[in-house]
Amino acid sequence: MTKKDCFDICFENKRNSLSAKNTKRENEIARLEKENARFAEIKNLMSALGAKTALTAISGDKGKLAELQRTLFCLNEEREQILKNAGISEIEYDCEKCKDTGYADGKVCDCIKLAATELYIKNISNTAPIDKCSFDNFDLSYYPNVDTESGNPKKRMTEVLKLVREYSLKFDPKGSESLLFMGNTGLGKTHLSLALAHELILRGYNVIYGSAYNLFARMESEHFGEHSDKSYLEAVGCDLLIIDDLGGEFISPYIQSLVYNIINTRLLARKPTVINTNLSMSEINRIYTPRVASRLLGEYTAKRFLGNDIRQQKSNKK
Repeated sequence: MTKKDCFDICFENKRNSLSAKNTKRENEIARLEKENARFAEIKNLMSALGAKTALTAISGDKGKLAELQRTLFCLNEEREQILKNAGISEIEYDCEKCKDTGYADGKVCDCIKLAATELYIKNISNTAPIDKCSFDNFDLSYYPNVDTESGNPKKRMTEVLKLVREYSLKFDPKGSESLLFMGNTGLGKTHLSLALAHELILRGYNVIYGSAYNLFARMESEHFGEHSDKSYLEAVGCDLLIIDDLGGEFISPYIQSLVYNIINTRLLARKPTVINTNLSMSEINRIYTPRVASRLLGEYTAKRFLGNDIRQQKSNKK
């Protein structure tokens, strides 16, 4: 489900909700007209006076017009009192700003933006713990402060966290660099990817996040089964594409071509992409061809994650 899908769903929910409220009130008023003769009479009188008032306004007779308007005002007051006595109130809108239309001042209302954002985050949380991942709960205590041949895990991961946090603050959908997170499993690559996605989605950017397995399987299914490239076009056109666990998908000639096309197309359009993988660059070169490896090496800012498997550390503490 894309951000656009979420907006469409939220607009449809608004329309259905408002329609139900209008229908309910209309039915209550129709019932009152049958049960209350004076209420029905007022309706007919106001309808006739409305037409007469319009004609009088055209004629220019200001005295007569004022008299008709006063009569209409009194009838409307009486009508409102009957409605009140019958317990029929005005429609209570969920959002007073847009009156549940979804639009305010000619723009999409904030209530729709908020609902679509919440729905999109909820949809991602069905397959990944996006609601539990933030920069603040990225725990650096799991990374040892010791020097190794590969570097100091604590210092390296402190630098990576700072990089990704600043990346989110300065994000530009037409200028931010693309990132490649590399390293063994359980080192926080997915956590930081989700934290970045969460932050940018909340700020209104169109972010597509998914595992390589799910993203590519859906594109392959649409391409061959539905003769559609909907998911592919959404992936190459969004503000930020985040591909989690590159290499975890089933590799086929179509997938190899798909990976290259996505990476290359977004680079040419200067659209940022974040990829995380357990693969080494030599494995990427072998699995996805040198063309993909060359673009990742030359065009992406690569960061290797260091340390010991955090999931295993947490399991050992139990």
